[in-house]
Amino acid sequence: MAGVIRFLGHSFVEFTTSDDKVILFDPWTKDDGNPVCPVETGEIERADLVLVSHDHFDHTGSAVSICKKTGALLGGAVQTVGRMIKEGFSGNQVVNTGAGYMVGGGVELGWVRVVATPAFHSSDTACPLGAIVIAADGTTVYHAGDTGLFGDMALYGRLYPLDAAIVPIGGVFTMDAYQASEAVMMLNPKIAIPMHYASFPVVAPTADSFVALCAEKAPQVRVVPLAAGEKFSL
Repeated sequence: MAGVIRFLGHSFVEFTTSDDKVILFDPWTKDDGNPVCPVETGEIERADLVLVSHDHFDHTGSAVSICKKTGALLGGAVQTVGRMIKEGFSGNQVVNTGAGYMVGGGVELGWVRVVATPAFHSSDTACPLGAIVIAADGTTVYHAGDTGLFGDMALYGRLYPLDAAIVPIGGVFTMDAYQASEAVMMLNPKIAIPMHYASFPVVAPTADSFVALCAEKAPQVRVVPLAAGEKFSL
């Protein structure tokens, strides 16, 4: 099992699988307003699947343009992808023959399985989601989306043993470090990677508190805070 995670700022994460497929979570690039993203949309040369967690600008802002540029499939909640289709995006590039998915569902693409999980937040369309992706080699990565803490994280961690969990820690709009460390304890991944911090002025500026709290609550989990643009090999 292997793969490479690249953190691109805020909640924008790239996962390259061991068979060289590229999955982008919540793409929001520099030229679309992401204050900490080191890349512009034009610099993204490859993507096979783009997953959006919910319909807020800082999570969908670059999704359609990247899909059009790369030919990637788009996955997300039914009404969220439906809104994009109504605005001119081709339903042929949306998973499940243009339908998207909802909590408990997902999509099977042969080279990857996506499991849609709940997220406790808001969305301009449909509902917010998280995503567990299981690559062809079995590597399993959870992108929690924007969410608060919820007890079923323990259930998802048991059902889908995680190689990496990417969780928001910034507070105000999502879990803060204290709650996120509890999430890590419940999810019990091999690797925990923080996101949704050090981007907006009102959210946590560093992951220091999260790292310290995880060391107390889940010492078996390796915590890897990444600078925007930094990569980590699973």
